[in-house]
Amino acid sequence: MEGEDPIYELMKGYLEVPGVLAAILVSDQGLVINSARSDSVDTDTISALVVDVVAAAQRFGQETGVGGLDTMTIEFEELNLLLAPFHADCMLTLVARPGTFGQPGESLV
Repeated sequence: MEGEDPIYELMKGYLEVPGVLAAILVSDQGLVINSARSDSVDTDTISALVVDVVAAAQRFGQETGVGGLDTMTIEFEELNLLLAPFHADCMLTLVARPGTFGQPGESLV
């Protein structure tokens, strides 16, 4: 179908994973490039804030000599985040219910 957005379709596919509430492609400036959500997730605020978190983690890797950031999960009482840098200028952020990323042996990215 003409006019379909293949990036949105990719983002929407993550919503099929049980517990995932939103998938956001975030620019290195903290802006939403594309997103899909199944709940009332504030994608703009999350995007703006995860950039600083990823920058700090990347700096940690550089300063300690342990390498670049691969993926990162952050668990809060009411929300989990999975951050996966794709490129120097964008990253995937998955927003999920608590416990979603705690399944051993499963990879979402």
